[in-house]
Amino acid sequence: MGTKYTETTVPDQPTASIGFGTLTGQISRSELFDVLSHERRRCALYYLQQQEGVVELGEVVDYVTAWQYDRPITELPSDERMRVYSALHQVHLPKLDAVGFIEYDSDAGTIEVNEEAEYAKLYLEYDPGNDISWSSLYLGLTGVGALLATVSQQAIYPFDWLGASLLIWIVLTMFALAGVIHTIHNWRNKQAMETLFQVRQ
Repeated sequence: MGTKYTETTVPDQPTASIGFGTLTGQISRSELFDVLSHERRRCALYYLQQQEGVVELGEVVDYVTAWQYDRPITELPSDERMRVYSALHQVHLPKLDAVGFIEYDSDAGTIEVNEEAEYAKLYLEYDPGNDISWSSLYLGLTGVGALLATVSQQAIYPFDWLGASLLIWIVLTMFALAGVIHTIHNWRNKQAMETLFQVRQ
């Protein structure tokens, strides 16, 4: 499951005030990275995005605790659960609420994820070790298509046999294969995130 950070102290208030404005799309990259820098926030946000409607705070606490300490939810010690509860309630959920990713009612103990949280999912599913420069790939395919079109029009050997119809199908096939690879790549990144935040049953 990977190394997890165990927090030994919990500040009484959120560590920083986040004045990002009302639109999540206006958050800078550095600010977004700050919000997602803590693994408990990432785990809580991941769990909330898998749920529909309003979620009880206790559910999130149980999930994050089980994930962090690698225990089944039914076997969580009260001290570990209380430690995570304090951190989520005082720090992490207010911080996610401040940027508009969630609506956190601390009095009622309820949380609802907002559509703006989809913006964060792009970064949660990003795996630098499994990254491909897709812009370079598609630009390269465009260059290959342009080159084939040029040599076909000029009847340059050994591509003098390459007709317009065949050229179109070759280019379409290249981009179709690239699209399939891109889709598989994104699916693998999503699966990697689900594996990372998987909780023992």
